[in-house]
Amino acid sequence: MSKKQKIWLKISGAIFIVGIVLMMIAAYFLIQSIRESFYQSSFEKRYEFTSLQEDGSVDTVQVFHGVKINTYVEEESDPPTIILEINDEEEAELKGYEINVDDEEGMKAFSGGIQYKLVTDTTSGKEEFIVSLLTSPANESESSATYRTYTINENGIVKKSDFTTESKSKLETQWIRGISKDTHGYYTDLPYQDGGTSSLWFLSFMGLLFMTGGFWLGRTLLINKSGAAA
Repeated sequence: MSKKQKIWLKISGAIFIVGIVLMMIAAYFLIQSIRESFYQSSFEKRYEFTSLQEDGSVDTVQVFHGVKINTYVEEESDPPTIILEINDEEEAELKGYEINVDDEEGMKAFSGGIQYKLVTDTTSGKEEFIVSLLTSPANESESSATYRTYTINENGIVKKSDFTTESKSKLETQWIRGISKDTHGYYTDLPYQDGGTSSLWFLSFMGLLFMTGGFWLGRTLLINKSGAAA
């Protein structure tokens, strides 16, 4: 085998390895997407959301098993600040959000930074009231965004949790939907991204193409070598 042929044989090997790497990446995201699908299906079977709307809007003041939740705008501040109170005690201040109190009714005015959710665990039959907040500045990138939830159970116990998209739990993944700029999954965001499935198929196709090309090139070189030796 000539020096040129040896170089091409190495190139064919490199192409084949690149193909394997691409297929491994595609396989990883495929497995994560399947896990995400099972996780989402399991959540939807176990939990039910109850609408809090009355006359087309969600009231800013809610009372859940003796716990009072109130969201309002402190108009004296500049810029206007969203205040969350639980049992008449200030719990959080959100600044830098677009507030449309004049145009939107109830919680719609604060939808970019805070949301209420009432959820029932169908297994136990117990309800929880969830307050979800985007605690980082509104103009901060999604990758560095921080969130907080207040979970109130039927005993009136309030549990606070601060987290990011990287440290969120399975349930927190669901609670921040609607206030996060993108829809996040627990295992992977791929199923919720535009073109996510197409990207996975394209990556798989390219991996197969590289593997086939590398194998064909190497096989051709080896056959030519055997023919020359004969």
